[in-house]
Formats: sequence, C-alpha cells, structure tokens
Amino acid sequence: MVFDYAGDDGDRILAWFRERLRAIGSCLSTEHPEAVLALVYSGIDTLGLLAASPDIKDAGEKTYVSWCEKYIVNRFQSIEGHTVAAVDLYAARCGILHTSTPVSNRSRNGKAHEIWYQFQGTAGVNLIADAKLEPLGLEIEKLATAFREGGIAFITDLNSNPANRQQADSRAQHFLRWGIAHIEDSTAASLE
Repeated sequence: MVFDYAGDDGDRILAWFRERLRAIGSCLSTEHPEAVLALVYSGIDTLGLLAASPDIKDAGEKTYVSWCEKYIVNRFQSIEGHTVAAVDLYAARCGILHTSTPVSNRSRNGKAHEIWYQFQGTAGVNLIADAKLEPLGLEIEKLATAFREGGIAFITDLNSNPANRQQADSRAQHFLRWGIAHIEDSTAASLE
C-alpha cells in the first residue's frame, strides 16, 4: 500500500488546531450545535494531553481539568453569570461524548453542574433533570470562542518553552495524517 500525504507546514500542532477550528466554524455556520460541542470537548482532551508532563501517557480527567483551568474557564461565564468550573466542563464532556446528554456520573453525584446549552436562540436542556446541583447555562458560541482563544494562548506558551514544545511535538507526531492510500500493483511497479 502506498500513502500519498500532501503534508503540512511542519507544525503538526498548529495544522491540527487550524483544522479543528475550521471544523468547528463549519458546524457553527451549518447549525450543528452538538457537533460543535463534540469537537470542542474532544479538542480540549487533545490539547490537555499535549500540555501534560512526559510521564502522562493518556488524556484523562486530570489533563482535561488542568488545561481548562489554565486556558479556558477564565474566558467565559454561564448564562446566569456564574463561573463554570473545569470539572463542570469535564462532566459536560463525558455527557456529550458518551451519551449525547448533559448527564454524567459527576452531575448525578453532585460533583459537577449539568451544562445546558443555548445556540442561536434555541436551547438544549434535560427535561427530566434530577441533578443534585443547579444546572448552568452555556452559550455554545462563547464556548467555541473560548476554545479558540485558549488554544492560541496554549500554543503561544508552547512556543516560549522549548522543552514543553518538544514534548508536545513528539506527541503530535501520532496525529492522524489524511491523504490518499492506494494499493500498488507489485508487478507493474517492478516493470518500471
């Protein structure tokens, strides 16, 4: 099999981030709010792992919450004007990515607020809510903007710290590369 890869400008992290922002923008403009949430929440997972110390092998709650605390939660508030904690975003991520709901183990156990959403005048809520904490409202466009701004701040920080940048670049080499794969006829190839 031969894989033809068009490549990027050599910065895998920036190429990935630009592609993620483009996908988020496309979903925003075509009115696919849950897809925006999935892209943002999984993007935080990725950036959190890139920011993690070398001994961390996988993305998880610790890397997610740490990245959110440093780069995203200070960039917006809930619709009600409350702070949205990093653990609230992690619980929201679990709900959206695993069950397409605002419900997670943490929200059921009173360890995080359920996040309900607003998007271009529509609301995404849990009509059978039984969470222990009051839900928080979040505008999807503001979350997407905070992700963009937080990602830019993260990349700026990476660029000012060569050791962290090297670690992140090493992890980013495992990102999927999209190109064209085809099976080459070994007989035809040997005749050339």
